[in-house]
Amino acid sequence: MYVASPVGGIVGLGLIREKYFDRDTPLWPEEVATQRAIWPPRLRLEILRILPPRTWGTAAVSIRDFNLSTQKGFQRLTAEQHRILLDRFYKKLGLPPSAPLDSGATASPAVSAEGRVETSLSLHRDLQEVLAEMGRLQHYHSQVEFPLGEGSDALDVVWQQEMSGVPTIAFEGELSGSIDQALARLRIAHERWATRPCIVVGGDNPQKIQNTLAQHSHQFARLVRVCAEEQVRKVHTLKRELRSLEGSLGIYRRSRHECR
Repeated sequence: MYVASPVGGIVGLGLIREKYFDRDTPLWPEEVATQRAIWPPRLRLEILRILPPRTWGTAAVSIRDFNLSTQKGFQRLTAEQHRILLDRFYKKLGLPPSAPLDSGATASPAVSAEGRVETSLSLHRDLQEVLAEMGRLQHYHSQVEFPLGEGSDALDVVWQQEMSGVPTIAFEGELSGSIDQALARLRIAHERWATRPCIVVGGDNPQKIQNTLAQHSHQFARLVRVCAEEQVRKVHTLKRELRSLEGSLGIYRRSRHECR
């Protein structure tokens, strides 16, 4: 997915899932203005991975060396250009070359030059990807490391109804026991956007978190959902199996966020 001026680069990758004709529904601004379909050929694009819109200006992947004209609409890449583009995008997201693009988060921030290629994920990052993919499978836009504001604090994972919208559900994964900071971030998100808070913990942390929640207001504490890591991973596995089964039967419902 290429964004022209002022970005001038690739901000995401997708798959064309369907090509069709619609002579009845106005879509583009010129069509809406005249209330008639001027360009009936349409397509549905499933977003596989996309950079958060707030980072497009600085993180977009350049393809200037491809010598393509952005005024000509769709253009087919050569096999070598396709390979180079995927390699650049994987490195931009810090993904290992074997990582599937249709799993994990929909939107992931670019990584620094020092950490571009990861051969393995930490337990915490792996949990983030699991939570993000669960959101994707439930037809949310999912983002990892969603910023809370001007500071450095960020939520581990959020699920959004719309990519440019506020988080609907926010997750913090705390396997190390730093529960106070996690709850503080969740509380900020709830107070700012009415986001539903959820914290994923491991080991004996469920009891510890109940003690910590007692220090918060009753109104916030009763909203927090506490999930064991083992439960989350089980749900993730079952959701993947269900998607695979629905796909084999040809009844899997593609995301309602697919672009037309």
